Amino acid sequence: MSESTPSERGSVDYASLDPSCFSIVMATGIVSIASVYVGAAGSWLSMVSLALLWINVSVFALQIVLTGVRVLRSFPRVIADLFDHKRAFGFFSMVAASAVLGGQFLLIADLPGVALTLWCFAAALWLAFTYLIFTCVTIMRNKPSLNDGLHGGWLLAVVATQSVSILGVLCVEFVEFRDLMLFVSLALWLSGGMLYVLIISLIFYRYCFGAIDVESMSPPYWINMGAMAISTLAGTTLIEAAHSSPLLTQILPFMKGMSLLCWSTATWWIPLLVMLGLWRHVFQRKKLEYDLRYWSIVFPLGMYSVSTRGVSQAMDVHLLDQLSTLFAYIALAAWLLTSVGLGRHLVRSFYRSRERSAPYSRAAGEDSC
Repeated sequence: MSESTPSERGSVDYASLDPSCFSIVMATGIVSIASVYVGAAGSWLSMVSLALLWINVSVFALQIVLTGVRVLRSFPRVIADLFDHKRAFGFFSMVAASAVLGGQFLLIADLPGVALTLWCFAAALWLAFTYLIFTCVTIMRNKPSLNDGLHGGWLLAVVATQSVSILGVLCVEFVEFRDLMLFVSLALWLSGGMLYVLIISLIFYRYCFGAIDVESMSPPYWINMGAMAISTLAGTTLIEAAHSSPLLTQILPFMKGMSLLCWSTATWWIPLLVMLGLWRHVFQRKKLEYDLRYWSIVFPLGMYSVSTRGVSQAMDVHLLDQLSTLFAYIALAAWLLTSVGLGRHLVRSFYRSRERSAPYSRAAGEDSC
């Protein structure tokens, strides 16, 4: 293995960029939306939601650029990721991030044109990634075992599907083909439910019958809950739009029942995930330090708040409003802690890179003398 040059050591490592990096946008976006639902107009929470929108725009733009550069400069590594059971499903974070950001533009900035553009972008990515990734992991020859290849990040396929469904319903009044948009959103909601049943069955089997260690019980398992929370929100969003569609009106009782099932399942997961987190960090003494995967905890917490608010409004169960508010504050606190961790990680990485490059700089100076 050849030794890298000083310039290479100081450059950005585009090749190893994690496909799930867009989880930061997902988490920031849903916390922003949760803040809108909890805070009254003009309150500090509404100001927070607006600030988070523009932070998200900057982060999303940066990640799009970095991903584009990676595709151009390290295309073989991108293709390799599509065949990697551990990394492939991270690409779905780009789909969900685009849809969540579109929801922010619509609900906070009142810019339906931008939201509709992001829906088209998210829908195109969803179509490409869904069939490309599942094809790649199916046809590859050397496959990992269930314990080595399966993790909670697989459920990003569900999250991406439901996010496109939700934004489609929110944008339906701004398009001429409303019936088609609602039908597609309904089909996506049902497809996401199908994917959840398939993937969670394997995950639960692994929980109960596979070997579990500290590393395998990583933060993305919170998507077990987050996938059901966003499925709840997709269902309640369709319920709210049922008055404008004869098809949705016919199946309204079914949608209400399925949405309550999704919310109940999301709620069931929370105590178990908390207990598993305590086992990991308290009893097994896993050190708490920044990891990109911790954004996979922030997003489900924010999504649970928003989905609970959706159940409250769509089914007139207002006793859930306080629960929604509580989780909005929990999600905001989790976002702040994770952001502080990211900031410290970036500062430390910067100083480490300077320390590594210092000997090369001194050597270059001596050579020039």
